[in-house]
Amino acid sequence: MTRKLLLIPWVVAIAIAILGPNEPFSSRFLLNFITYNTNAYEGYSLSLFSILGVYPLALFPLLWSEVNQLRPNPLLPAATGFAVGGFIIAPYLAFARQSPYPTPIKPLPTRLLGVLLLLVTIGLFIAASTTGNVTEYWSYVKQNQFVRTMTVDFFLLAFIQVSLMNRDAKRYKMSLSPLPYIPLFGLLFWLIIRHKQPFNEAPPSRHKLV
Repeated sequence: MTRKLLLIPWVVAIAIAILGPNEPFSSRFLLNFITYNTNAYEGYSLSLFSILGVYPLALFPLLWSEVNQLRPNPLLPAATGFAVGGFIIAPYLAFARQSPYPTPIKPLPTRLLGVLLLLVTIGLFIAASTTGNVTEYWSYVKQNQFVRTMTVDFFLLAFIQVSLMNRDAKRYKMSLSPLPYIPLFGLLFWLIIRHKQPFNEAPPSRHKLV
């Protein structure tokens, strides 16, 4: 995916998040989401809140590999992504400049991270299915800006995943299809298997990394 195409889902996500009604939750809602309080809110929205912490962590090793490839340094949007998700990472990738002298950086080991995050994600999906209510969740999406923003942020991160995974795969000379197009789970599986192939030490061609 050409990086500038990320501006399309980014703009759409912002529009969906901002537009529409907003019936605010109680003042203690953030604490209830952090503590996974199913007595206060249904499980799908609570699990999504936690998954939006998993997703930026899973993307971090791929952004780390861009340290000598993109300018400005991608570690700042990678870190702030834990707070604002794809809303900061997408425009960064769209406007970041390709380094004129890209050099490879040793990739972070990700097999254990991938396994741990996969187990956490599976657990969150199980928790959502046992404590959640789809009808109530969609009522939140329609009426509450916080849950609506979380929802579109998840899909925005999925678009970012496609771009970063395809770039990362070129460093390992691997074809990933259809993994980049499976939101989160495809990324986690890639973190587990990416070191099975030797890392491409040669500086990547500037015109090929888009």
